[in-house]
Amino acid sequence: MPSPPDAARARELVEETLAKLASSSRSFYGRARSQAGVDLRLLLDPRGEAVASLVDGERAPGASLLAVPMDLILFETWVLGHFGDHDELDLDVNTHRDVWFSLGAWIGETLRDRHGGFWLMGGEDPRAWRMGLSKIMLEIAPHVFAEKLLRSGQGFARRMVSEMERIRATHEEQAQASGGKLKDRYTPQHYARMHAVPFGQWLVLDMSRLENAWGKKPAGELSAEVSAAIKKLPPENAALLSRIDEALGKLEKGKPAAEQVQDRGLYEAVAQLLAMKRATQPVPMDLMEKIAMPALHVGLPDKFPPLGDDDIENIKKGADLFAVYVDTIPYAHPAEEGGFLGTFSPQDLGTPYPDRQNLDLGKGDWLAVNPARLVPMMQRFDPRKMLEAFDKFVDHVQRQDGVPRIREHSRGLAETAARAIFELMHCVSNVDKGSALVFRLLPPPA
Repeated sequence: MPSPPDAARARELVEETLAKLASSSRSFYGRARSQAGVDLRLLLDPRGEAVASLVDGERAPGASLLAVPMDLILFETWVLGHFGDHDELDLDVNTHRDVWFSLGAWIGETLRDRHGGFWLMGGEDPRAWRMGLSKIMLEIAPHVFAEKLLRSGQGFARRMVSEMERIRATHEEQAQASGGKLKDRYTPQHYARMHAVPFGQWLVLDMSRLENAWGKKPAGELSAEVSAAIKKLPPENAALLSRIDEALGKLEKGKPAAEQVQDRGLYEAVAQLLAMKRATQPVPMDLMEKIAMPALHVGLPDKFPPLGDDDIENIKKGADLFAVYVDTIPYAHPAEEGGFLGTFSPQDLGTPYPDRQNLDLGKGDWLAVNPARLVPMMQRFDPRKMLEAFDKFVDHVQRQDGVPRIREHSRGLAETAARAIFELMHCVSNVDKGSALVFRLLPPPA
């Protein structure tokens, strides 16, 4: 726990940063008005020309470029004019960095003023600062968004207005669904939890090569093999990799590593350098356990049950429809009650470590998983067809009595689950004789 003086100084730094963000936002707004002749509030007005042009562009895509309002053109020309002779954004150039920081501050402060929210500071780099909205669960990284916009060049103003209008429309839809004005529901603590949830990742390891390198080859040969692998990796990992190289260098060269050390961390490092065949992107554990794996069990339904009262109430409260989808539809493949990820029985699990001792997944130990449990579920599964089934489910939901009108449903959660399942399918397909499917828990992102 920080001492009182340290805590007080931390609060001062946060207050100084918030004041800087507010000042930069006001300055950006004022300069856009005085130098470009553009009132940014009118640019975002849902009844204004800029927002209306988005709708017109959707109705007639071929005419979208001809319907860009003058204010959008003036604003974009003014912002990009700060780059001078440079082809793109360069944050090492003071003028560029000032425009980027000010745009990010204005985006964040505008969202906070419009919808309610709070800045969440994650270090000194503005790209780690986030805006958590208070009426709907939505977190935005304004300076990351600003950087993407500026790097995208021509058309960035239209993309900016489109995204901010989407956020406004989402609030309006949620207000209609809840039967009135939205209230503040989310606090910084809710968002802190998002960054406290561990991630899960699937790996495929060539166990034959790993067992030979770790358990049979002399440590000198293993060290040489690891050193050669390290040279092929990006230099930003140099500090960590040098520690691995150093640890192996301390072993007696004529004996296998397995006879000299039982350091699971070192074993894992060697496994990743020498035996990794495939790996998925890390996925939040609650998404994997409550969304992706259940979706795999659901399969590809062609009919849907009627919604219960609890389902309708959850939809009114703004629940993601894909979460309702996996919770409502009966499983085509039975779950393993009380099993790991609701899928694997104790008999499906094992240790990938040569010491064969107990595993503690919570401390980061890896878990060897029998892929045979997944094969029947994956034989006919197609992530694209799952998304099509979800779209049909949404149509089914909208025909149910008592369900509020849903103007546009988000596919975000469904697509995230589809990607996670797709990557897991590829991992399973890469497990052959001598390989193992391994699961590991990663700490939450900073």
